[in-house]
Amino acid sequence: MIGQDNRFKKILNLLPQTHKIRNVSIVAHVDHGKTTIADCLISSNGIIHKKQAGQLRLLDDRFDEQDRGITMKSSSISLVYQDFLINLIDSPGHL
Repeated sequence: MIGQDNRFKKILNLLPQTHKIRNVSIVAHVDHGKTTIADCLISSNGIIHKKQAGQLRLLDDRFDEQDRGITMKSSSISLVYQDFLINLIDSPGHL
């Protein structure tokens, strides 16, 4: 797992290297596991524990999203993968 300070340093070092930045959005219909896969990718960066992946719903931070169990507003997070900065966007599965 990457330490919190180390992760921020890696992100700051990657920001000026635009050729190493990727923007990825998870798009699918409602209840097809978009937020679950986002949690799994977040856990691979050591931000949450692997046992919480799929249950925590980290990017569903609004009360109504947690209460209804669906993503209602897009959320994003920056992750480090090898020498790349991945901007991950979890999108709602409905219009």
